[in-house]
Amino acid sequence: MLRASSVEVTLTVEDLEEALASFAAGGLNDLRVDLENGVVVIRHKVSLERLPVAVPVELRFSVRSAEGSLVELGVEWANMGLVPGFLKEIALAKAFEPLPGRYEDGLYRLDLSEVLDHVPVSFTIRTVQITRSAVKVHLADMIAFPIEATGLIVAQEPGALVPVPSQEEQQIPEHQSFYHTLREKVKRFATERAPQWAKPLVPWVLAVPDFFVLLVRLARDERVPAGAKLIAGATIAYYISPIDLIPDPIPLIGEVDDLALALFALEQIIKSVPGSVIQEAWPGEGDVLALTREGVHLITRVLPGKMIAALQKVLKR
Repeated sequence: MLRASSVEVTLTVEDLEEALASFAAGGLNDLRVDLENGVVVIRHKVSLERLPVAVPVELRFSVRSAEGSLVELGVEWANMGLVPGFLKEIALAKAFEPLPGRYEDGLYRLDLSEVLDHVPVSFTIRTVQITRSAVKVHLADMIAFPIEATGLIVAQEPGALVPVPSQEEQQIPEHQSFYHTLREKVKRFATERAPQWAKPLVPWVLAVPDFFVLLVRLARDERVPAGAKLIAGATIAYYISPIDLIPDPIPLIGEVDDLALALFALEQIIKSVPGSVIQEAWPGEGDVLALTREGVHLITRVLPGKMIAALQKVLKR
């Protein structure tokens, strides 16, 4: 994990052209970006059904405000004076169609958290400065979470083993109210705005309440030796603690430390507790021993080494 109180990102004309072309995925025709003091000029051509040729469009963007992850830009047209009014509105809609963000009434709103949908990062925009040579974006409170390119976060194999959360959650007495809230939050995130990088983690985080129940039941079971109960108890204490090793501003990642600690705890408990006892306590579906092995494999490929060491240290206290 990388944390920085202040970061300056410098984007040249080439950087902007490459980013826009990548986002538009071929939807920009004859794209050209120019920079002036205080203004980003974007030129491209749009095709209109009523005209036999593509119409060149020149849009001039100037910064109105920057807050959180949202940048608001004023928009001016520079080359539409000879185009009939009814075609201007059509051309306007077409011009913004391949671009990120939303345009309305001369104001263009660009949410960088949506543009960076595939990147697990959190930040606050302080200022955006446009010069003739570059666009400089000043970020504060940046948190970036590194994920290995070869990890399961990037690509999940078809049929890969993932947990199926319990369907009887309301009847499980060990579930505490904040885990009901967690389940609903993750569900909403998964269905409404989960970035691509996070989707393979969703079923695992949804099963965190079931791993919590499993550990509570093992801690109460007379068949479980004292050493394994201590490990389960340390994990439960961390669950109900307000302190997280992974910060919450990054969507979904804030819950991964709960998942990781549960899996590491179970990896240790399995060594001294019969598999039948663990399976009996599991409220979810499937083979919990196989799920634990799969989950540990996933987590060790996703989390940085220092984070893994910090979580394992919790179990040794």
